Amino acid sequence: MTLPTLRTQRLTLQAPRLRDARLVAKALNNINVSRWLSAVPFPYGVTDAQWFINENLRGNFHAWFIWQDAALIGTIGLDGELGYWLAQDAWGQGFATEAARAVVDYHFEKHEADHLKSTYFDGNAASRSVLVKLGFERTSADLHFSAARQEDVPVHCMTLTRHRWEAARDV
Repeated sequence: MTLPTLRTQRLTLQAPRLRDARLVAKALNNINVSRWLSAVPFPYGVTDAQWFINENLRGNFHAWFIWQDAALIGTIGLDGELGYWLAQDAWGQGFATEAARAVVDYHFEKHEADHLKSTYFDGNAASRSVLVKLGFERTSADLHFSAARQEDVPVHCMTLTRHRWEAARDV
């Protein structure tokens, strides 16, 4: 499945390209970023980024790179659930919410799904805030292995129903 380019007021979301592997590696080779992600190891190198991009090109993942002008500032994807990360210098500017809103809209407009799931690690207040702003509600708790931390970490499971998404769009 080829992902369409999505545009927001400040961002462009595009399918990953191999030529961007160094940019991804630079952003994710930061424990302050990778510690909040399940599958991302630390340290994170160009080979890791190339593998991720190639898996997207093969259709095994469905992720967009998040661009602000010419700067790659993160990744957002839909692989059974909504997941995202931003480079540390892009934190606190509303980019995650803006990108997530575009991807959530795409998900519900293009698919018949009646809900969308996401999770965030315990202690990640910024990610929790993004999901709450989008209308996600906490449904349960679990443990997920963090490759960067090399340990199981408590996660909060969240769900956004189509009904809540539609109601929020009507406001």
